[in-house]
Amino acid sequence: MNDIGRLESCFQPMERRTPPQTLFFRVIGRDAGGQILALLERWRLAAEESGACLLGLENPTRGEICRFRNQVGEQFELDAGLFERQITLCLGQVRAPRRPFLAAALLEVLRKLQTQGANDYILKNVYTKFMCWLRGPLGSVCARLGSRTPPKILFLGDISRHETFFLRLLCQAGCDVCYVHFLSAASYDKADPEGKFSQMIAGELRTVPDPPFVVVPPEWPRSGPQRTAAPKVQKQTPEPAPVPRPAPPPWENAGKDLCLNRWIEDRPVWDALLLPYDQRGEGRASVFALLLGADERGVYRNRLFHLRRALDAGGRSWILQTEKPRPPAPSETEAFRLPSGLSQTETIRGLAERLPAGKPWTRLAQRALTLALESSGESNGSRFYNHAVRLACWLRRYAEKLFQKEGTAPPVFLYYGPIAAPEISLLWCLAQMGADVLYVSPEKTDAFQNSALPRIWMEAVFENELPLEPFPQREEKIRARTTAYDAERELDNLLYNDTGMFRNRQFARSQPVTLRTTWDEVGQLWPEEAQVRPSFRTEEGVVYVPNLFSKICGVDGDLNLYWDRVRTMITPQTWVVTALPFLQDVGVGKDAVKSCLHNGRLDPNALARAPFYRYGYLPQDTQDYMMEKMQALIDYDLITDGGPDLPASILSVLLDLDRDLLRLVQGFDFTRTVPKLLVVDVSETLFSLEECILLAFLNLVGFDIAVFTPTGYRNLETHIRLDSFDTLNIGAFAYDLRVPDLRGRRPGGKGFLNRLLFGD
Repeated sequence: MNDIGRLESCFQPMERRTPPQTLFFRVIGRDAGGQILALLERWRLAAEESGACLLGLENPTRGEICRFRNQVGEQFELDAGLFERQITLCLGQVRAPRRPFLAAALLEVLRKLQTQGANDYILKNVYTKFMCWLRGPLGSVCARLGSRTPPKILFLGDISRHETFFLRLLCQAGCDVCYVHFLSAASYDKADPEGKFSQMIAGELRTVPDPPFVVVPPEWPRSGPQRTAAPKVQKQTPEPAPVPRPAPPPWENAGKDLCLNRWIEDRPVWDALLLPYDQRGEGRASVFALLLGADERGVYRNRLFHLRRALDAGGRSWILQTEKPRPPAPSETEAFRLPSGLSQTETIRGLAERLPAGKPWTRLAQRALTLALESSGESNGSRFYNHAVRLACWLRRYAEKLFQKEGTAPPVFLYYGPIAAPEISLLWCLAQMGADVLYVSPEKTDAFQNSALPRIWMEAVFENELPLEPFPQREEKIRARTTAYDAERELDNLLYNDTGMFRNRQFARSQPVTLRTTWDEVGQLWPEEAQVRPSFRTEEGVVYVPNLFSKICGVDGDLNLYWDRVRTMITPQTWVVTALPFLQDVGVGKDAVKSCLHNGRLDPNALARAPFYRYGYLPQDTQDYMMEKMQALIDYDLITDGGPDLPASILSVLLDLDRDLLRLVQGFDFTRTVPKLLVVDVSETLFSLEECILLAFLNLVGFDIAVFTPTGYRNLETHIRLDSFDTLNIGAFAYDLRVPDLRGRRPGGKGFLNRLLFGD
């Protein structure tokens, strides 16, 4: 297959490739016929839509590095299992089946760096840098790993050694990668001198193309004749010639009759949007507003539904945009092709002049585009040109639909869902043209706060948030609130909003933070509520619960005092095990639960409908929480030697829990008393796979777990990773013990010494 054919093969789905694998190319130079450029332009459009176009990667900031290491800890070793667990913790957008591939790719590139002389300190820093890049600039790409058609990565220009290895990582993890340099391979060859990472495609021309291949770095020399400086001539007069002022653009005074937002006063935004011009005041009054967050779901969605119905019935031109606008096609960008070498000012005016002439909206669009581009703050020439052409194309596309006819009220552009900087620029320009622009997101976002554009919008921000759902197509059933109900909610907000106080069962989700402790700290922390333990925090509706998972080996001093110490750790919220095995019969067969598993993912709907599912009587939030932790145990690498049917084994155990244990799970208020599992093992019996599954699950739920092992024998190590719990040696090993009654006091237990040490 020739070079062109190899590049074209990347646009095939994986199953049609021979062999079915992702590809990494380095394109040096270009061909005279333009075939390579045409394919690179196609690659660029694919990368902008479902991948990334890169002109270099900035080193992570100190804050990004600290956030990453606070989340995953300081542990580092060249171990795919460790990498996979940390990917699960901080790259949640990577689908579970792809995490082993990404972990293996990280291990491969780091070992390659190690063979080139990198020590452990360097490897840890490079690993941290790669993970920060994956969760930052490449975050959206991570979510698409494993797609039928792999995401495209285009990297153009000089490249550092670590960036080269990062491209290798992306290819190994599931991306098609293309590195392009039209002049030289020198920077790439420093990292891959043997050319083993990628396939070479060499063009006979080593010159930089002109646009429309618009991602060319501006510092590269252009092809064609270069201007030479004219020889200096000594002037005979000391007075400089006057510099003529450029003529103002014809659109400079456009839009003087526009009145944006000032007329709204105290009207609700959604009501003001429906008013005609004659009820808005003088001139062409319009709205540019953000509707962020949500109130009660039914009321919120009905408000959007009625707004949509009113706009449909009002006879106005209007557009509902519920996904990102598609990138401009080559036929659209062709109208905005400019000669190379222009300054930003010349580029802005050139693009504005290429908007269609003679339209009623032309001068308004020219003015809006000019103002937006002058405020962009982008100093990189190629990125500025990309942004400018895309914005001009979008503005033309939507203006032709919105402003095709005059009406008694302005046209409406309603944008619903996630938004980024390019789309914000589009909304800003349409508002400057006199359209009513409303951005709606039930999830709060700070995207507009980070925009470089002048703040010309108003905000209506609700206190709460809702998950993003499709735009409502029908009216929802709602419930009305009483005055007393509203007063109670207001009191809740006053008492429990960022005050360190928590109402009963305020949170529905938690994440365990298993503490590393000493034996003394186990005794100190065991009775404490979650909210007063170290590392407790709440963030975005999730409680981070500090919990304990310790194996205590040996006996500390007198045996009677040892048993009394164990007794003090038994509370009403403690499930006690004193005989092994403690799980004997699993009620749900592995073959039955496999119908609820698909590619390692639990299907909650199928599980809830299954005839063997017996947790339907529990509150729905408890059921959801348990299913979330079941999936987490499937995803996390906590269980070892579980065999190929480990996910089915996990479900078969966790769908048949003891009733008293279920009640502890249901009653767990994440900010308060932590439920506990206390095991006393004086036998020579190893823990079974099923018992280890239960312990690991309860650890993820947030339980405190203490396994007293006077003998020091192995038990839970058989199937639980050693780094998941603390092993605390507190004294000499003791054998052939009998476990006394731990729920009551030993004879003489109310003496002075016992009360002094353990309380009464």
